[in-house]
Amino acid sequence: MNWKRLSIVLLCLCGLLTLSDVLLLKQNVQMRRKLPVAPTALKAGVLLMPFSARGLTNQKIDVQYDGTGPRRVYFYFTSACDFCRKQFPYWKQILSLSDSRNLEAIGLVKDSENEAELRQFLTQMGCSPDSEKPLKVAFISDDVRRNYGLSATPVTLVADNRGAVEKSWLGAWNDAERVDALTMLKLPIPTH
Repeated sequence: MNWKRLSIVLLCLCGLLTLSDVLLLKQNVQMRRKLPVAPTALKAGVLLMPFSARGLTNQKIDVQYDGTGPRRVYFYFTSACDFCRKQFPYWKQILSLSDSRNLEAIGLVKDSENEAELRQFLTQMGCSPDSEKPLKVAFISDDVRRNYGLSATPVTLVADNRGAVEKSWLGAWNDAERVDALTMLKLPIPTH
């Protein structure tokens, strides 16, 4: 009789373990679905929405795509990002030549970015509002970030004057991407 009871108890425990395994597998599948996917660059031809944002000097920045005006190159970054710091010399070259190449360079940061740290970072990069060629910076909303495909930093995004994406790069450029970007923007390629 004891063996019979023990067998029933063991069978019940096995059933409970199997049920808990099934529930854990179901939970794992649900959690995997919630994991963020790796960011991807916007594809050429995607249309960007116009936006308005506050600038670093509290000016209003209105970005419209009506088919007139310059192409735009956007630099999405944060002041705490080491990859952004590495990327900035290339962006600064684009910024310095933007007027002569019919480009408008705009820095994009989250609207929650720490303004004091951002000013210090831009000063270190030589692009502060007080510099010879300041970078226009827009504090953008989460909706604009999603529309522009900005999740990781740094991102470089080029759009025509109708808002169509020409090219998007995620991360700091390697040598081939740097040459590709500068060639696309018709900028001189410095040799090291």
